[in-house]
Amino acid sequence: MKVSELQTFNSVEAAQDPLVQEELLNMAWEDGNIPAITHALSVIAKARGMSETANKAGISRPALYKALSDKGNPSLSSLMGIMRALGIQATFHTSA
Repeated sequence: MKVSELQTFNSVEAAQDPLVQEELLNMAWEDGNIPAITHALSVIAKARGMSETANKAGISRPALYKALSDKGNPSLSSLMGIMRALGIQATFHTSA
């Protein structure tokens, strides 16, 4: 196969599948990497529609893009609003 025949991986397209969304978030959460978590949320929000996600989260579309950008640092309240808008629930367990 030639390099020119390879297709570029489109994470937003792949994230149309709810199981991919779940796995993406679980991997980012397990790593404990804040940029990875915000990136995962960004991919999912794009897959579901940024405007709709922003409306449900109660923030503007530009604010959503900014919060979930590579340089974004969303507040906990913004993060919770975005997760709520996406229908994402976090479950916590103590480790022994």
